[in-house]
Amino acid sequence: MTYTYHINLDERGRFFADLRDIDGYTVYEIHAGDLDEGETSIFEDGFMRDTKDTEGLRSYLEGLKIIPFHSQIIHAA
Repeated sequence: MTYTYHINLDERGRFFADLRDIDGYTVYEIHAGDLDEGETSIFEDGFMRDTKDTEGLRSYLEGLKIIPFHSQIIHAA
């Protein structure tokens, strides 16, 4: 299955992206920067190296069974 990775906000230490299925529905959101106290991001936890690390994202979401194994994640145009 193929998913698209959309970076919606990446400025001044704030980051928001989402992963969408083939129908355009969001299956996962990523937030960093403006987090609540005690909250960590997928980057701080080491699952993604940086905001463009779709392989790390794929591996993380497969492990959580959010997306099927051997899925493909592509950057949105």
